[in-house]
Amino acid sequence: MAAFRKIYLALLRWIVIVCMFGMLFLIFANVVLRYAFNTGIYLSEGLSGLMYVWMTFVGALLVLYERGHIGVEMLVRRLPVPLRKLAFAVTHVVMLYVTGLLLTGSWQQMVINLHVVSPATRLPIALMYAAGVIFAAASALFLISQLIALLTGRLSDADLIVAAGEDEDETARLLADEVHK
Repeated sequence: MAAFRKIYLALLRWIVIVCMFGMLFLIFANVVLRYAFNTGIYLSEGLSGLMYVWMTFVGALLVLYERGHIGVEMLVRRLPVPLRKLAFAVTHVVMLYVTGLLLTGSWQQMVINLHVVSPATRLPIALMYAAGVIFAAASALFLISQLIALLTGRLSDADLIVAAGEDEDETARLLADEVHK
């Protein structure tokens, strides 16, 4: 399972990298062609927008998996373990609810726009909403697995803090620097 996770995360990282360089290339080439040759790449804006949406959703998945989203870590660290577990469960249930809303909304929009073609790219607009569907489905599976791990006792106390917040030592250092100024 660890090997599958490693390959999956590497694939997600490569998708973000390809989207970033694809956008960079299309926009740079379009600017050069416009100023140097008075022409351009017809698809550059539409494809760049599509790549930006996919890069954003795939990047959000990576942040979720790597526990890099913003949270109130200073508060959670001070809670006793039972309240920490409760906070973990409540936040995951809320995230699951919001993910469910995103999944149903993105799915509905994807179905509605399945046969609507973008005038710039000639691709279905549903591709834009498919990023939301894939993000919501993958993040829901991850959140459910985290809740199951909590209920079965497979999460350590350190795993209950799921945010990339300020480190308390760094905060104390910054406050000390302010006092000495």
